[in-house]
Amino acid sequence: MSTSPWSGDSPGGRKSGGTKHRVTEVVTVLLLAVASVGSAWSAFQVSQWNGVETDAARASAAFRIEASRQYTLATQTVAYDAAAVSSYAEAIAAENEQLQTFLRETIVRPGFRPIIDQWKEQIDAGEVPTNLVQNQQYLDELFADSGATDAKALAASVRSEVAGDTADDYIRLTLYFATALFFAGITASFKTRFPRFLLLAMAGTALVVAGSLLASYPTA
Repeated sequence: MSTSPWSGDSPGGRKSGGTKHRVTEVVTVLLLAVASVGSAWSAFQVSQWNGVETDAARASAAFRIEASRQYTLATQTVAYDAAAVSSYAEAIAAENEQLQTFLRETIVRPGFRPIIDQWKEQIDAGEVPTNLVQNQQYLDELFADSGATDAKALAASVRSEVAGDTADDYIRLTLYFATALFFAGITASFKTRFPRFLLLAMAGTALVVAGSLLASYPTA
């Protein structure tokens, strides 16, 4: 009886089949190793970016509280300056130089004295003093700290959102690696070559997609 070259019973057929089987096993092991490492790395990055998200959110909340405190303090300062201006205007109207000096040196804030002096010069020149709430430079100086802190809060909030989105990206990446692990892991359940090759091809495709995504993601 002759032996068919496709039967795999001949020494050459057995050798060829054994070689292909070993190659398949080696490829399977490599795919499993890469997928396992990739999955572990993705899970690690998810944990890291979740930590960044939490820290940034906590910093944003702290900055917003501080900005609110600074804004309240600035508002109270405006009210204090307005009261000082009212008293100083009454002293000017009464032509009470002694009271003017007392108010300027004792009641008026040092940072507000240049504005008081400017108003005094305008009054002496017969001009109408600039309205306090219309003095943009004065307001900008008072509310500069709260504005800067609020900007820090916004920046921290943006960092938190970006970190959360990046963590979600790594979660999706973990699914690609898990898919590759699944396809490569079940190849041993099939004895024929075609299902094995098909499963390995699907696992390899999942790894290629995962690798291309991984290269575009930042690391924490």
